[in-house]
Amino acid sequence: MEESETRSGTDVREEDSLGGLDLNELCGLAENEDIRMYLDFVRWIEKASLEDDGMKMGPDDLERLCHPPQEKIDLNDPNLWLALDLFLATSNSSQEMYNSVCKAIRRCYPEEELFSYDQIKRHVADLSGVIPLTHDMCINTCITYTGQFSHLESCPYCNKSRYNVIQLAATNGKVKEPHQQLHTMPIGPQLQALYRSEDGAQSMHYRDVCTKKILNKLNLTNGNISSYKDFFHGGDYLEAIREGRIKEGDPVLMFSIDGAQLYRSKVSDCWIYIWVIFNYDPAAGRYTKKHVLYGAIIPGPNKPKIIESFLFPGLHHLSAIQKEGLPIWDASRDVLFVSHPFLALVTADGPAMAYINGLVGHQGKNRCRLYCPLIGRRKPNSSHYYPTLLKPNDYNVEGCNHADVNPSSVAFEPFKNYEENLRILVESQNDAQYKKRRLQTGIVKPSIFLGLPRGRILSIPRCFGYDIMHLISLNIPDLLISLWHGTIDCDKDDDHNTWDWAVLRGNTWTAHGKAVASATPYLPGSFDRPPHNPAEKINSGYKAWEFLLYIFGLGPGLFYKILPQHYWKNYCKLVFAVRILHQYEISGQGLRATYKAILELVIEFEEPYCQRQINRIHFVRPCLHTLIHVAPEVVQVGPGMITSQWTMERAIGDLSGEIRLPSNPHANLSQRAVRRCQVNALKAMVPDLEEPINLLPRGSQDLGDGYVLLRAQERYASCMTTLEAVALHTYYHTYEQDFSDSHQPKVFRWARLRLPTGQIARSTWKECKKPPTSVQMARNVKLNIPGQLEKLAEVQYFFQVVINGEEKTVALVSLYTSPDQEVWNESNQTLWVCYHQGDRALKVIDVKTITAVVSMVPLPSGPEGAFFLVEKPGLDVAHMGGQDETMTEE
Repeated sequence: MEESETRSGTDVREEDSLGGLDLNELCGLAENEDIRMYLDFVRWIEKASLEDDGMKMGPDDLERLCHPPQEKIDLNDPNLWLALDLFLATSNSSQEMYNSVCKAIRRCYPEEELFSYDQIKRHVADLSGVIPLTHDMCINTCITYTGQFSHLESCPYCNKSRYNVIQLAATNGKVKEPHQQLHTMPIGPQLQALYRSEDGAQSMHYRDVCTKKILNKLNLTNGNISSYKDFFHGGDYLEAIREGRIKEGDPVLMFSIDGAQLYRSKVSDCWIYIWVIFNYDPAAGRYTKKHVLYGAIIPGPNKPKIIESFLFPGLHHLSAIQKEGLPIWDASRDVLFVSHPFLALVTADGPAMAYINGLVGHQGKNRCRLYCPLIGRRKPNSSHYYPTLLKPNDYNVEGCNHADVNPSSVAFEPFKNYEENLRILVESQNDAQYKKRRLQTGIVKPSIFLGLPRGRILSIPRCFGYDIMHLISLNIPDLLISLWHGTIDCDKDDDHNTWDWAVLRGNTWTAHGKAVASATPYLPGSFDRPPHNPAEKINSGYKAWEFLLYIFGLGPGLFYKILPQHYWKNYCKLVFAVRILHQYEISGQGLRATYKAILELVIEFEEPYCQRQINRIHFVRPCLHTLIHVAPEVVQVGPGMITSQWTMERAIGDLSGEIRLPSNPHANLSQRAVRRCQVNALKAMVPDLEEPINLLPRGSQDLGDGYVLLRAQERYASCMTTLEAVALHTYYHTYEQDFSDSHQPKVFRWARLRLPTGQIARSTWKECKKPPTSVQMARNVKLNIPGQLEKLAEVQYFFQVVINGEEKTVALVSLYTSPDQEVWNESNQTLWVCYHQGDRALKVIDVKTITAVVSMVPLPSGPEGAFFLVEKPGLDVAHMGGQDETMTEE
């Protein structure tokens, strides 16, 4: 075994965590009691050590962290293997299920010694090395007893006892049983586990390999990036590499936090934070549940009052291993090295982000979550600010009476003067001065993340980015529908009747809702949840994905000739930008087009909707302003989908689906998170424990490059029609081979084809045998035929032929017409309207020219027989998250 040269924390610039600010000086300046409390948390994070009392791991756990095992796990005990297999197989069931299976095995093999459930549970914990840090917390979720609260025996906010008062009284204070506890899964042992198998370690090398390729390409192109595919293409990451703040082998992390309601019908809120490991290849499972690491479950149902106390254990541990180094044994190289985890990004939705970044939130004067210099405007006698660019007519409000703002002047100006403004806030001498400076600076408190070593984090607040999921799939749709439906607040001196954009009312709204619902049979199953009728369900749990598919998938066609033309064209510019931003790989050309469209649409939005009227500035919500920063942020940190909260959304869904104790869901969820972390760590160390995925169904054929031919398959060959035979003859001719078969050649038809996108393309042959109400049509596809423009087609069936002695898998398709060019141009290339041509446009194609399954929906306001194209938003990103269709037998 070789040992690499270890790297201490002195090999990068170890300036204090606040950069130009001195933390001790700040603490001395603080007069506000709350500010001092927040600074104390920052200071404890800055000075964190693995040996700190109250934060320390158990002696054995700490020894293992500092001196990790340097060999693979050897499971040579068949009884242990059996117990592990049973434990993993029944992981979504109850303990009784495990015991029942063991009982059945003993009945058949009475001589076998099987592990009890408790025994195998302890083995899993010991083998994984992931042991939670446990801290008492307030029963009302006010605080966790960490930091300055650690010595308290009652909550300073609700006065509830830390311990069970009945138990205290019964034992004369000898037994202190906490009401509730927080379980934190430390990141260090989880990271070590990822390297302890050859496959796992090789997967973690992706970042290093990718970075070298990017740097080599930049050297050849004079620093020009032609496309943005990952966080590693962003300028912030590349700068950290050049400065030596990130070195080979360092894990690069994203922290993500969000609130979750476990049950729709009752109060069941909790908070969850996770870690995403950027060292993994996004196309090879970075966002799948086995690679997403849980940090902690913060029980509800109340909202935490001091979130810092709940984050403290996890961030204290992170800070300690960032400074002291995390020893890792790399099984693929048989090398022990010392890494320094780098925190790249911190993500959350708007309310949660204000909780952790310490900024004022969306109602403040300086409310931009990227801390740009735009000053909001407020109505007279109001304290709520809006990020309007255009100055209203006859407007004279002190402090926000500035002239029109060109959006390009602030788009590239985030995170300005933060440190200077933080000092101004901290120096506040009294409460009145604090409130004034809070308004002036846009800062509420110092963020706890300020305590992390400066060399191991992008910077504060640079690491706090935007979240494309909530922005695009919730906030903007809510704004648009409230405008078009006429439900947005109307001031007393305004008049609904003058709102020519509010067309989704009465019968029009009802008909539009039916049109949305009627699109369901045309949406493939791979499109996930189809949007419900918005006229009936918009206010009762409409999901983010439904909004995304409704507004940015179906919208251009369903709003066509419903919205007035100039509003529709403005909206189509937004759709154009959103569709590009949801791509996994964004070209430089596409990014420039997106940026141009956004700059135009935000001004064009204010002009017709607000009309420079003071009583309409509330139409300009923060989501419109955040759009201005989205394209520049791609340049800095990569595509938004790489860092979105969709990963958190799936993590919440995966874990909450495992709850087995509805009477105490928060405790059960926390236990499930601990178990998930331990199981994932164990599977990373012993890949053979992982069940094989994407096994090919019986009778299928792997065609290579991610294509799989799937049954049903005809038992007896069928005769082709005359027009089908002509199409096959034309195909043979492209290979300069004579077509010597009869006028009615026979072929064996196949029904389905799995694509590299994870979708399954189906066929008219089988789908048309089912009632329309029971089909989610998946026979329409997009084609990329070399030397031709993209085409759309309906698959009739798949079959195989022999050309020049080589078997080829092909599809008989019916081509749609080219798009209506006038509509295509008017819609900013978002509405592709075409016509089905039936047997008049049959063509035989190679199946590998099929790039995606798409939806062709009848155009409600168009000519008879017209269809419009709908593609799945973020298709390639969904595939990376493991959201593939299941290959079943048919």
